[in-house]
Amino acid sequence: MEVFRKKKRWFGLSYAVVHMQKIKSPALKGIQIHHQREKESRTNPDIQEERSHENYDLVHSGDIEFHQRVKEIIESQKNGTRKTRKDAVLVNELLITSDEHFFKQLSVSERERFFEESYRIFAERYGVQNVAYARVHLDEKTPHMHLGIVPMRDGRLQSKNVFNRQELQWIQDSFPKTMQALGFDLERGEKGSDREHIEMARFKKMAVENETKILAAEIENRKNELLALNEQVPDFIEIRLKKHKKIVEIPTGEKNLFGKEKTKRVEKETGNLLIQETEFNRLVSAVKENERLKNNIQVYLKTDVIQENRALKSELQRLKKENHALKTENQELKFENRRLQTFVEDLKNEVDLLYRQIKELLQERFKDFRVVLRAFSDKIGIKHPKSEFVRLNESEELKMHKREKEIFSVDGLKKLDQQVGDQQPTKKKKSRDFER
Repeated sequence: MEVFRKKKRWFGLSYAVVHMQKIKSPALKGIQIHHQREKESRTNPDIQEERSHENYDLVHSGDIEFHQRVKEIIESQKNGTRKTRKDAVLVNELLITSDEHFFKQLSVSERERFFEESYRIFAERYGVQNVAYARVHLDEKTPHMHLGIVPMRDGRLQSKNVFNRQELQWIQDSFPKTMQALGFDLERGEKGSDREHIEMARFKKMAVENETKILAAEIENRKNELLALNEQVPDFIEIRLKKHKKIVEIPTGEKNLFGKEKTKRVEKETGNLLIQETEFNRLVSAVKENERLKNNIQVYLKTDVIQENRALKSELQRLKKENHALKTENQELKFENRRLQTFVEDLKNEVDLLYRQIKELLQERFKDFRVVLRAFSDKIGIKHPKSEFVRLNESEELKMHKREKEIFSVDGLKKLDQQVGDQQPTKKKKSRDFER
């Protein structure tokens, strides 16, 4: 049964999942709202709000302003006075998790260690000073961490250079191995093995589910960002104004002694308005801010929301179809797995029966049959070291050795001596009865 248990354990391996997402300035506010649960989510049904207080950040003790934190990281390392491009990638966010089964096997302290070690690995690689946040979410079905890395290198934002193809490959290959070395049962598929086909199907299914969640969160982030921008636009601006007046002379309709028409001086509105300098500056600032927000909203309406949402919806539909196909494949693989397990069990029984028959045959023909059986087993072991026949023979020899050790031990010899002693009086008694 030893081989069968190992085989069964192989089908239960978990994978380390690291998904990278690029975040630009307009999306950062929405990411903040989602990660820090600042508003009720309407697109992610997996969030259990009663558990949101269990979420925590490995970098900060409380909530932060993401824009401000990212700006501080960039300004503290930036070379020169050149402004950051509006469309620059400010944060490369890593979503770090595994499957639900993996976390169920961990204690609370081990789960915390999993995220702490993950944070340490990436913080050391990309610089602790570049970590904007490390938010751990425990209020969803599967625990996970959002690790925000500001891709600063040589005084510049360099997302394409920091997270290039080789780096992403390193994350997929080295991170699981490092975590395994730290005591976590996380692996990648073994190339060319039967186990790879079954495990990769399960991994793909989990990846599709995570991707679907990420896409839903991305849509929610865009909505949150639009709402945040909308809230910043005031409904009205109250400005204190004063009507401008001037003194003018108007005819009265009367004439003086010299026959000249009389006039009088009166105040008349000019149609202009007077405004204090402080009020004027406040109005100019409001106009500029309104223009900036209007441009941001236009960007969202033209690209980030409409076009991107169409792409996200299309991608979501594709992922749903793929998920359905994977579910079907998963059911087929489960059936195949059960069939293989039954087949393996039958083979084990046949090998066990064959081993017993060979042992009995050798026992009848050879006095020292154990030596012959061992030699036969060794020949099989040369080509098949993990053969069930070899395992059975080793188990039998171990049991035999254990029995011999017990017999020739001090307690065993005493027990044997006692058994011989118990038999002697019986023989003497029979002898005396015969003499009578």
